[in-house]
Amino acid sequence: MGLPLLLAGCGSTPYVDSRREAGQKDPVGQSTPNMVSICYSSSGAGKAEVQKLAESECAKTGRMAVLHHEDRWGCSMLTPRRIFFSCVAKP
Repeated sequence: MGLPLLLAGCGSTPYVDSRREAGQKDPVGQSTPNMVSICYSSSGAGKAEVQKLAESECAKTGRMAVLHHEDRWGCSMLTPRRIFFSCVAKP
């Protein structure tokens, strides 16, 4: 009972799920240039921080981030939520 309670209080910094295998160019993480995937903990990061990270990733291709969908338990135990943003052309 103590471990889940302990882990619930341990928020981690959100990160872009763009993992790659050693020596490979193609990602094995969920992020692509058109769809940014960010792993985060709702107890560790606010939506504004996650949105800012998505905006910075989409800005690399001159686009803006638009929320697509979110799921739970798609990442690690410390960052259990995964949120997806589409990179779309700026208006």
